[in-house]
Amino acid sequence: MAYSLTLSVIVVNWNVRDLLRDCLRSLHEQMLIPPEAWEVIVVDNDSSDGSAAMVERDFPQAVLLANSKNVGFAPANNQAFRISRGRYVLLLNPDTVILDHAVDCMVGEMDRSPDVAALGCRLLNSDGSFQRWTGGNPPTLPNVACHFLFAYKVLPRAILPRPLYLETDPKQDLDVGWVSGACMLLRREALAGTIFDERFFLYGEDFDLCDRLARAGWRVVYTPKARIMHYAGRSLERQSAEIQVSKLRSLRQIFASRHGLISLLLYDLVVVVGFLLRSIAFGLAERARPGRGYNVDAAKSRQYFSEACRALVRR
Repeated sequence: MAYSLTLSVIVVNWNVRDLLRDCLRSLHEQMLIPPEAWEVIVVDNDSSDGSAAMVERDFPQAVLLANSKNVGFAPANNQAFRISRGRYVLLLNPDTVILDHAVDCMVGEMDRSPDVAALGCRLLNSDGSFQRWTGGNPPTLPNVACHFLFAYKVLPRAILPRPLYLETDPKQDLDVGWVSGACMLLRREALAGTIFDERFFLYGEDFDLCDRLARAGWRVVYTPKARIMHYAGRSLERQSAEIQVSKLRSLRQIFASRHGLISLLLYDLVVVVGFLLRSIAFGLAERARPGRGYNVDAAKSRQYFSEACRALVRR
């Protein structure tokens, strides 16, 4: 099938106008693909900070879809996908900055690997360190238990299952179970008319999509050759606690859809114990070393512990 463009870039925004401006500016500065061969579609989910007006003023070449309410991350991406025209579709968070022509590098990798449907790149923190939630593997009882009970921190990696999140900084291309939706390049022909399952409002949709692609026989790959800066969580600072805890709910939803009731019971018990231990550890750390931010980690752990307990009781 012939496509009119090489690439469509989709950016879903909610109240991070300045970060969005930096993201779009870096995209245009770093892109080597000719301007006539790619497009950018910005979906603004009813921001109150003037994001939509900024896009209209500063990036008139972008296609802007301004929603009258926050429809969520998955529906907004699907909304843009329906009007996109590229052979490849790049999902890009507004809290990212493109480095070293990363998008062109990813497109080149996809051109060379026709069996790859989803490609993720190396996500960096603002200090240049590696973000382990760049990618990982589907949730199983062993890797969930190892993640929540700190096994990856204390046991030899040789005896541990493939991790839920990347625990090390891979130096070469790696087949994985999922890559982060913060920067995910997709092959259009692998998509069945849409991108994400809209039952996921926020979080978990990238896990689910990559799992569906893998089950259909496609590869999901992480490459360290392309790098972007990811100011993770900036937009979530304005989200309610209820929305933020959806990360935990989405992971459970994905696990439940692929495992039986006994496994789900064990999953719930592992998560309850894991966040109880975190609450205690961060609480003790705050008492021993006040002012280091451990009180925030302790509060989040207590919040997640409460949510995990509710999930266990509601069974």
